[in-house]
Amino acid sequence: MPPISLAAIAIAFASEWLADFVIARALFVMFAQGLLTDGMTEADFVRVYKEVVETTAFIPWAMVLGSATTVAGGYLAARIAKRVPYYHGLAMGIVGVVYILALWEAGGGAIQYFGLLSTIPLSILGAHFARKSISPDQ
Repeated sequence: MPPISLAAIAIAFASEWLADFVIARALFVMFAQGLLTDGMTEADFVRVYKEVVETTAFIPWAMVLGSATTVAGGYLAARIAKRVPYYHGLAMGIVGVVYILALWEAGGGAIQYFGLLSTIPLSILGAHFARKSISPDQ
């Protein structure tokens, strides 16, 4: 098996995680709009969160943008490593699946299953896009 750059995987995963974090927070604020107020209790926040997730297009947008960051993570890992892009895409996908399983919530819904099934193929797709810009002599 060709050597995998652990640094490339770590940098790409951290970048993907940060992008997912920022995007999820921005989506929540966008869909919550006037429901968020200063001095909210934790119970109020949980109620608003459930309302946003259950009554808006939050989940489809989160799935689309999360898929985009997964593709970007596979791309970034392959570009940083500059060699064996598909292995780096696969490694990113495996790290993503392990992360999903580590944070698995009972009753989490379809988004968890979608993530579990799509992470590896989307990461490899990102690596495929990177392959086109990696010269074969590297």
